[in-house]
Amino acid sequence: MSDALLRRHSLLAVPFLCLGLAGCGSSYSAGEPTAMQKVANVVMFQSTTAPVAKPQPREQRATEEDDEFVCPQVIIADGGAALRAQGGQDSGSLRHQISILQVARECTPTGNGGFRLKVGVEGRVLLGPAGSPGSYGATLTTTVLRGTTQVARRAARIGGTIASGQGGADFSHIEDGIVVPAGRGDVEIIVGLGGGAATPARARRR
Repeated sequence: MSDALLRRHSLLAVPFLCLGLAGCGSSYSAGEPTAMQKVANVVMFQSTTAPVAKPQPREQRATEEDDEFVCPQVIIADGGAALRAQGGQDSGSLRHQISILQVARECTPTGNGGFRLKVGVEGRVLLGPAGSPGSYGATLTTTVLRGTTQVARRAARIGGTIASGQGGADFSHIEDGIVVPAGRGDVEIIVGLGGGAATPARARRR
């Protein structure tokens, strides 16, 4: 059971105990507690006097809020899943293709809906019929939107080297340390090849 749930259960237990000890819930402004209050304090706090209430630490409050936090999914931008280099219109003229195959993300909540973000991308560089061994790359863009407002944007060079006799090469990239501040509105994480501008999902559906 989590600490937050333990705290809730311990707080809920106090009113039920007071039902059996008449007067323990009454307040007093000064002076010694009554005999009945002393008995109740001994049962609840192992002392004739109740301890001074302490404010709940901020990190504990953040933990309770974080229990409901959901890390947003990563969206691949429209037209940003793959890039092709071709010498002509037919498929035989394809030199190479760079594609995103898999995406992942990791969120660390900071409270009030804000979080630190890590985004991972895996992909592959494929050699086409008209291609030759060599190094091939492209720009990978990671954009974070809250509503229609861009809160973060990263660009990185990705790719791979295809040796002689090989048909392709895998690549992976991790974008770390993205800070998404607290605020209102849904958060979207958008990745894409080519460095084009990311568009919110609501605008793409129109």
